[in-house]
Amino acid sequence: MSEAPSHGHDAAGHDAGHGHQGTTMTTKRIWTVFWILLGITLVEVVWGMKVSHTIPHQYEWLNPVFFLSMTFVKAGYIVAEFMHLRYEVTAMIRSVLIPLLLFIWFVLAFCFDGASWLHLRQAYSYNPNDKQATQTEQPAPAEGTLK
Repeated sequence: MSEAPSHGHDAAGHDAGHGHQGTTMTTKRIWTVFWILLGITLVEVVWGMKVSHTIPHQYEWLNPVFFLSMTFVKAGYIVAEFMHLRYEVTAMIRSVLIPLLLFIWFVLAFCFDGASWLHLRQAYSYNPNDKQATQTEQPAPAEGTLK
């Protein structure tokens, strides 16, 4: 009869395949991800509360760029860690990232197209209600003057 380990233990008495070290490392990694995401979120909150309203008018475009960038960083980090994309081969990463970039381009293209369409609709509308929203009110002409 052979001296095979019983009940999932190896010759040294360690738990084979079900050790606590794997669980500890996973828990440690989850806490690391938590603290990194919390740090990014706190940076966003501080920016929103302290910095965003003090930016000069000509640089107001920095607010949406900052928040979108931080959102993409958080989303990318979540995908890399919890969907295990960080540990995949390069071909797999490309097969996920290229469609993602195309989708982002798709959304931006439709946003710009929609804004352009709205601008053209308001500029060339024959409906007075559509133009009224874009025109500023003119003072009423004085009595007895020609229009």
